[in-house]
Amino acid sequence: MTKQEIIDKTNAFLIDEYEKEPTLLKPEARFREDLDLNSLDYMDLMVTVNKVFGIMPAPSEMNLVVTLGDFYDFIEKKLNEPEQTNE
Repeated sequence: MTKQEIIDKTNAFLIDEYEKEPTLLKPEARFREDLDLNSLDYMDLMVTVNKVFGIMPAPSEMNLVVTLGDFYDFIEKKLNEPEQTNE
């Protein structure tokens, strides 16, 4: 999946499911301050990411996401990680 596809899909669910204005969806937009997402929204966001991209971020990983650009990068990185197996 290309970075632009990640951006497009992410922006689509932020607009549709979280009712965010498209003009707010810039890479420098901060989740808490600019997009007004709280910790409950973060939990919902993890479920949405799982549905849309097939990955389940850990809450500790989401704590490192500050801006929308960070989020795009995070998803891209997770999608490109090799499958991990439990030993």
